[in-house]
Amino acid sequence: MNVLVLWWDGVIPIVSRRYTALDWMRGLVIILMALDHVRGFITPSGSNPTDFESTTLAFFSVRWVTHLCAPVFVFLMGVSAALRLAAKPDDTRQFLFKRGLWLIFLEMSWISFCWSWDWTATYLGVLWALGGSMILLTLVVRSSGRAAVWLGLGLLVFLEFVTVQPGHGFFQLWFQPGAMTVLGHRVGGAYALLPWFAVAAVGFGLGRAVADAGPPTLRKAGLGMLCTFTVLRAVTWTDPDPWETQDSWVMTVADFINPSKYPPSVAFVLLTLGVGALLLAGPARRKGWFSRRLQVYGRVPMFVYLVHLPLAHLLGNAYAHAVHGQMRVPAGEPVSIPLIIGAWLVLVLILYPLSAWWDGIKRRHRDKPWLSYL
Repeated sequence: MNVLVLWWDGVIPIVSRRYTALDWMRGLVIILMALDHVRGFITPSGSNPTDFESTTLAFFSVRWVTHLCAPVFVFLMGVSAALRLAAKPDDTRQFLFKRGLWLIFLEMSWISFCWSWDWTATYLGVLWALGGSMILLTLVVRSSGRAAVWLGLGLLVFLEFVTVQPGHGFFQLWFQPGAMTVLGHRVGGAYALLPWFAVAAVGFGLGRAVADAGPPTLRKAGLGMLCTFTVLRAVTWTDPDPWETQDSWVMTVADFINPSKYPPSVAFVLLTLGVGALLLAGPARRKGWFSRRLQVYGRVPMFVYLVHLPLAHLLGNAYAHAVHGQMRVPAGEPVSIPLIIGAWLVLVLILYPLSAWWDGIKRRHRDKPWLSYL
């Protein structure tokens, strides 16, 4: 028996233990994404957790753990696309194209507004990367898995060794973080499309292998990626964000494990997906109260994403107004890690009953295709 439930970027067979582990992974990364966004809204203006001249290890760590989010989401989107193609080969190309357009529309409307409470500018974030990658995957859905993997790996390496920097405009957003102006409206973002498509293509090519892999295989893959990351990070000169010796060995290590995310470098992808593979091999397969809760978030990640962002922004606004009488925490206030963690836990607790409610609706009404869009 193979019961299929449509997810926002793929299809997940929920009766298999290994696919339940994928729900766990999605649940983990979506609540880590909530941590990242709460941190952004509730910390003082101008605070930068990766500025090694001013950050602390705790502040850096709060940011660093969230690096897992985008690579895992994009990679698993590719995996899910491959699984859907195997289940429904006739309409997968159309499905990916429509879903990609929908995600880009949400990015340019609701999500962009929730970042700033401002309609006069558009921010292209992770949904732009996911949606654009889905559309580009329609070009390779009939390719072999091996071809897709080589395409993704080759593109990642090429973009790192041959830096492509188009001028100000639409194609800049394909290769590098950038911006453009359309009829006086500013559009910009940090998620360069082609490197993220490369990650999705690798996930697509490895879709069945990931679905069938057991813990020993995943552990070997994860450790292999982390070892490769260590060697590459130590000797590479191509990463857009090379590491440097800092004032202490601890912060030097922190800089070492902080390769470029914008755009994602080969080292960044190896590090984050290596950690993801180790989590999928072990913690994601454990049973218990915590795992069941994470799986609830992971079954409705699109809903969580759409709801958590305005709630995180409102939490930041409420704190700033209560303490400082303004909508943004001023630059002079020290960074408070307990405040960040506390606000994040409040948000996660608010999101759980909402996620369980929406998960229940989707399970009871699987015959309504429009529910898959949320």
